[in-house]
This record gives sequence, structure tokens and C-alpha cells, in this order.
Amino acid sequence: MKAEVSKLVTLPSPAITVALTWAVTVLVRQADPPGGAVPYSQAGVLVLGVLAAGHEYQRGGQIRATLLAVPRRPLLFAAKTVALLVTAGPAVFVAALLAGEPGATGGLLLDLLLAAGVATIVRHPVGATAVVLTAYQIVVPLIRNGLPDVALPPAPVWSAAIIAAAAVTFHRRDA
Repeated sequence: MKAEVSKLVTLPSPAITVALTWAVTVLVRQADPPGGAVPYSQAGVLVLGVLAAGHEYQRGGQIRATLLAVPRRPLLFAAKTVALLVTAGPAVFVAALLAGEPGATGGLLLDLLLAAGVATIVRHPVGATAVVLTAYQIVVPLIRNGLPDVALPPAPVWSAAIIAAAAVTFHRRDA
């Protein structure tokens, strides 16, 4: 887990994503949009989750080295998940504070894990980003507005399902 934390805190793209998420959240909060600033923070958190989990699949080599170092995949997947929560959790909390809704931290952490799960399944950061942003920013709002009688499962259910699918995929698929 120490190596996973070290990888996450030394990557430039998650740090840049966190800084941009905080900056956009502050700016959007000043504009006081009808839905609040949390949806804008959410977009940054989703990208952060994808980048954190998908970075090892870029250029094809790092995931193989990681699996050579820790061949027990379930243990590695758990370590990656915990490392993500430990490193990104404080940043997500600050984003929720900057949005003026610290109570949104739990939901944003679930979004972070869901995005990381999608990146693990898709194994391509750009594709995974497209999937999660399209789902969160277009598909779900369309369903909620167009079909108000359709009850969507709550966020913890979606997150748990995606994380479970990612764990199974990570365990069974070739690197």
C-alpha cells in the first residue's frame, strides 16, 4: 500500500486535477448556480478517480511491473482502493468544503471510487473519462428529468456494483 500511495502522490496529473477542481469550485460557488457548486466538483472528482486508477494502463507497462511486485491481485486491488481513499480523501473533503457543502464528501468519495472502478474495467483513461462524465452529466439527468417515475438505485449501490465488477475484472483479466 505504501508503494501505491507513493505512486499517487507523485503523479502530476492527479495533483493538477485537484488544483483545477478546487479553483473551478471556488469560481463556480461565487457565481451561485441553481444546483450549487457540488456538480462541478463532482466532475473533477470523477476525472481524479479515472486518472488515479487508469495511469498504470497508459503505454502498457507499469501495470505489469506492479503485478510482478504484488502478484496477489485481490490484495493489490484492495491496496489500490485504500491508497486512493487515503490520498484523495482529503482533497475531496476540501472540494466539498469549497463548494459550501461538506456533507457532500461521502457522495463525492463514492463517485471517486466508481470512477476508479470504471477506469480499471475500461483500462483507458480517456475512454473511462468519457464513460463517467457522459453517465453523470448527461444520461442520469436525462433519466431523472425525462422519466421521473423511474427509480434509479442510490449512489452506494452503483458504486458497490462497479467496484465489485472492477475487482473481478482486475483479478481475472490479463495485464
